[in-house]
Amino acid sequence: MAEKYHALFRGPLTVFMALIGLTSGVAQLAGIPTRTGQWVLTAVFLASLLYFVVRVWQLGFVVRIRELRAELLEATKSLALQQAGHQHYLDAIQRISEREKPLFSETLDVLVTVGSDDDSDRIVEKRVTTPEPLVTHRTMRPIVLTDTDRLARLDEISFKALRPVGGTITALPLEQTRLLRIWLIFDPAMTTPTEWQVEYRPRGLWGPLRERGWDQLVWEDRLPTASGTPSAFTRFVVTFSFPESDQPPSVKERSGYGRMAEPRRDARGRWEVVWRDEKPAGRRYVWDLTQAVGG
Repeated sequence: MAEKYHALFRGPLTVFMALIGLTSGVAQLAGIPTRTGQWVLTAVFLASLLYFVVRVWQLGFVVRIRELRAELLEATKSLALQQAGHQHYLDAIQRISEREKPLFSETLDVLVTVGSDDDSDRIVEKRVTTPEPLVTHRTMRPIVLTDTDRLARLDEISFKALRPVGGTITALPLEQTRLLRIWLIFDPAMTTPTEWQVEYRPRGLWGPLRERGWDQLVWEDRLPTASGTPSAFTRFVVTFSFPESDQPPSVKERSGYGRMAEPRRDARGRWEVVWRDEKPAGRRYVWDLTQAVGG
């Protein structure tokens, strides 16, 4: 380090001393009066000093930029290694969760709110989980837009996991792609039937429905349990809530699974359509939704 800065100062210092010496020699050879020579030497000294300071600052700035670039490159490499290691952990957790069969049964009630604009789209999933015999963690995929390449993150959908009684839920992202996947850790572990819920705001989820008047929602019930039943669900209910409109909306499950109630207005004037399946069996549900454009 000392040698580097010695080399840095040596050039400007040599120029500075040479200018002073040259000016002094010229003044003596030319026979310039003493007082005038003093002024000339002073002016040259100040100009040389200014040059020396500016030049040293400039060279020092260049050296510092090179140092910062080297530090940034090193930090980038270190961060890449850390991210790679972190991703290995996430991949391992995901593989483990995919191989495990649920050691629980549960009821699921989903409230799907079709907002009047992108910001008011909302999903609430309420569950009552019965452990068989213990549940410490699980994974889930929230309902988000899948027809875009934009990544989905927990903070973007305002994801919240709530356990009203007897503990907390920590939510960690496992996969932040078009199909967001979340790891939920229960503290303490569930040992008795437990009520809990998640809620989130997938902004713009129902934008196509508002724009063209029709859209669809797909739900994969692929949770075969350790006991051999095709689904961990013992009851599955979805309530679709639509904005107030003169024309009632419609919802239809494409394969005819479950039972659909007629649209009705709630206390706020919004339309509600309730669908339920009292005997889930590991199915793929597809609901077709229609509403009046601008409704």
